[in-house]
Amino acid sequence: MLKLKIVQNGTFVMTPEKGVIDNRPTCSLIESQGLNALDKWYVLIDLDHPAKKSSDLVTSLAAFNVSPKEINVVIFTHLHPDHMGHKDLFPNALFIFHKDEKLSFHFKHNKTLELEGDAVYDLSENGWPQYMDGMPDLRKLGNYLYIKHCPGHTKGSLVMFACIEKMIFAFVGGIFLNKSYYENWQPPGMSWNQEIIYDHMRFIQEHANVIVPGHGKPFII
Repeated sequence: MLKLKIVQNGTFVMTPEKGVIDNRPTCSLIESQGLNALDKWYVLIDLDHPAKKSSDLVTSLAAFNVSPKEINVVIFTHLHPDHMGHKDLFPNALFIFHKDEKLSFHFKHNKTLELEGDAVYDLSENGWPQYMDGMPDLRKLGNYLYIKHCPGHTKGSLVMFACIEKMIFAFVGGIFLNKSYYENWQPPGMSWNQEIIYDHMRFIQEHANVIVPGHGKPFII
C-alpha cells in the first residue's frame, strides 16, 4: 500500500508587468513497504527551487518524521532547474529522469537511472524499472508506479501514475502547472514542443482521479 504526503505545495505567479514573481515546484513524498516488514521505502517526486532555503525541505520532511538520508529514490518529472534544487541533501538516493533531458550533466556525481521509455517501477524493493509497450491497469498497480514518457514541456518530461486509496493520482510536472491551468485547458509556456502537450493533457484527464500539478495543490477531477 502506498501513502502520499505533500512535502510542499508548489506556487506559480506571473504578471504581465513583472513576469514570473513566484515559482516553486510541488514536492511529493510516497511511502511504501520495504522488503522487510519493518522497513519503509521513500520516494520523492521533484524537489525545490534552488533559490529557496535548503532547510525548508529538511523541515518539511521532518514534519513527516523523515530525514533526507532516508530518501531512497528521487524521480524528476523534468529537469528544469526549479525542480531539482538541493539534490545533494539526499546522499543515499537514486535519481531517476528520462535520458532525453538536457541538464542530466548536473548529476554526474550522483547515482542515477536514465529511463529510455515507459515503465513500471516497484517501490517495495530496490528493483529496476520494467519497460513496457502497453499501459498497465492503473487500479491494480499496488506498490508500483507507472512512469510514462510525455515529451512536450521538455523533451524528456515524465508523468507518474500511482493508485493510492483506490484513487489514481497523476504527478504531471509541467503539463498542468496548477488547477487554473487545467480549468482553462492551458499548457505551460516556454516549452520544448507546446502543441504535443495537449495529447498528454487529454490522456491525464481520461485516466486520473487526482492531479498533482507541477506548481500547485493536488485537485480532484
